[in-house]
Amino acid sequence: MKWIVIGLLLAVYVFEMLVALLNHRYRTKPIPENLKDVYDEEGYQKWLAYSLDTHRFGLVKRGFNLAIMVAFLLLGVFARLEEVTNAWTSSPILASLYFLGLFQTIVIVLGIPFKYYGMFFIEARHGFNRATHATFVKDLFMQYVMIMVLGGLIVAGIHAIYLQFTGNLWTFIFVTWGMITLVMILIFTFLNKVFLRLFNKFSPLPEGTLRTRIEDLASSLGFNIKSLSVMDASRRSTKLNAFFTGIGKSKEVVLFDTLIEKMSEDEIVAVLAHELGHAVHKDTWRMLIQQIVVILIYATGIGLVLGSAELATSFGLTGIHFGFALILFMILFEPIEILLSIPLSALSRRAEYKADRFAAEKTDNKAMISALKVLSREDLVNLNPHPLAVIIYYSHPPMKERVAALEKR
Repeated sequence: MKWIVIGLLLAVYVFEMLVALLNHRYRTKPIPENLKDVYDEEGYQKWLAYSLDTHRFGLVKRGFNLAIMVAFLLLGVFARLEEVTNAWTSSPILASLYFLGLFQTIVIVLGIPFKYYGMFFIEARHGFNRATHATFVKDLFMQYVMIMVLGGLIVAGIHAIYLQFTGNLWTFIFVTWGMITLVMILIFTFLNKVFLRLFNKFSPLPEGTLRTRIEDLASSLGFNIKSLSVMDASRRSTKLNAFFTGIGKSKEVVLFDTLIEKMSEDEIVAVLAHELGHAVHKDTWRMLIQQIVVILIYATGIGLVLGSAELATSFGLTGIHFGFALILFMILFEPIEILLSIPLSALSRRAEYKADRFAAEKTDNKAMISALKVLSREDLVNLNPHPLAVIIYYSHPPMKERVAALEKR
């Protein structure tokens, strides 16, 4: 069993590296004709340099993470963690929390140099990073606390269900499915806004033509804008974005301050019309249903891993260990995640085309095309992704195809 797990880790790594290499080599193809005006020569060279840096960095980071996980599995680190945490408490739930907490802390600490280098060297070198060292430290701390608190509560809940239904696999699976689904809906509906405000400041969009146009657009489509805010994204990055929160007809609109800085009013309104298109087409509900189905698959996987004591003992543990089972589940289900991503990404790309068309119909086709080109230029988007990378990883269609679809209207 040990070598099956190690083999899966290595196989996924090799596959992802091959896709990454194909995607990297594909980037040097000529810029698509319909995107010739995205980059000038200087901008194109800047994009090539950014692509090369991020590609190399990704290879090193993924290789390091693989080496750490393989070392932990082969050198008995998890067995040692079990021994230490079992000595701290007689409670199986607390033992699992201590076990996963220690493991996650080690992973986070080992990942800090990569986060720092990515932000203050790669992103800064290419003009994206605006975060200070103080912001970096604060974000790390807040993310760690959220992982420990929220993650700990979820793990404790699932473990309690497992202890209650140890002898009934399918009852455990369905109750776990229901609990995680409820947590996901709560996060999606209420907590996202709380989480965002832990890291960013929001201020009302000032009165003016932009605010009036956004409110008029939403009203014409039957939506009520509860608030219209600007987020201080420029404290961390120059990249652009905008989004809605809320389920149903009441929406909260959030604009990155970088979006307001880099786009015209027509382009901003087109971007928001695209987001409203997702709401009109019920894409939020579709995605929620998809995630609920995926959660059932994951709950089943966790149950199956917990049913095999041999998986744990092959790595030196004394028997079934809830915390270790969750780690094994993440490893064993990586190939399934890749397979699931293919149809889910295809559905997402289809929804993006529909939202683009909706925005073009409700605002201005040229403004939507122009907005996509600004996003490409400012975020240094890959204009030539490899088709295999698109099929597996891209939730949005390649920019050349989005622009081509709008130009046909």
